[in-house]
Amino acid sequence: MEIIKKTTFDRLYAFQLATLVQKEGSFIAVSKRLGVTPSNITKEIQKLEDYLGIKLFKRTTRSIALTQDGKIALDKARDLINGFTDLEDELKGTKDFVRGSLHITAPTTLGQNLLAEIFADYQIQYPFIDIDLRFTDRILDPVEQDIDLSIRTAFSLKDSSLYVKELSKLNRVIVASSEYLEKYGLPRTPSDLSKHNCLLYMRGDSPFIWSFNKGDQAQKIHVTGSYKSNNLISLIKGCERGVGILNIPRYLVEEEIKTGKLTVLFKSWKLPAHSIFLLTSRKPSKSKRIDSIIKFLSSKL
Repeated sequence: MEIIKKTTFDRLYAFQLATLVQKEGSFIAVSKRLGVTPSNITKEIQKLEDYLGIKLFKRTTRSIALTQDGKIALDKARDLINGFTDLEDELKGTKDFVRGSLHITAPTTLGQNLLAEIFADYQIQYPFIDIDLRFTDRILDPVEQDIDLSIRTAFSLKDSSLYVKELSKLNRVIVASSEYLEKYGLPRTPSDLSKHNCLLYMRGDSPFIWSFNKGDQAQKIHVTGSYKSNNLISLIKGCERGVGILNIPRYLVEEEIKTGKLTVLFKSWKLPAHSIFLLTSRKPSKSKRIDSIIKFLSSKL
């Protein structure tokens, strides 16, 4: 016979309070946000701790922090709370009110230079969504890391059991500074790059092979250079200073192109464009949170 345990307190409410305390950093801040007394919050969380047999928080007179057990418990509870919220919204047919939390990851450079403002605008439009945004160049497993949304850039993605949506293309350009071109000459065709110092990005499958297309023509140029980095911003700075020629997503150097700091080379040739992909293990049709952020990103990108 299956046993269903009944408790004398609302466990879901207590977990919701604990996640708010984690976010706000204090019991007082949560009490002000919810309009209840700090003692009420303390009692509910104490009941939860007694029921679980663990301490969720380490408390001092000046600070509060999660214990290791607390971190594990709230990481799991967050998924439970979101799932329950999604179920309620689906059954009630709620249309205009989106709530819950979103754990999002994105590449560092793309996040800092393109996505940060978009996510800030999303937060303003959806104030009842708590956003946990992590910029990292590590590829994290959405299921294992409990990530609601992963954003990645690639020419293509391998087959995946995840929901995948292509959001946009990142067009690329070849650029150089006037100082470099005056000193070393202007390359007329992509094949001339073999004679030049190229700035090399230390990521991807073939970081030292640049591909070009023009009509029916296609060229793959093996480039070399004395300046390598795993950081695109450092390569842009090097290009501006005249170190070498750079293959870069255009959005990162748009301002430098407009002001004349950098010159676009081989304008009649096209370079393969990276795509911005969105991945999630949760079906957008089953989650208003996921559906809302996907639609928002799609409209902005």
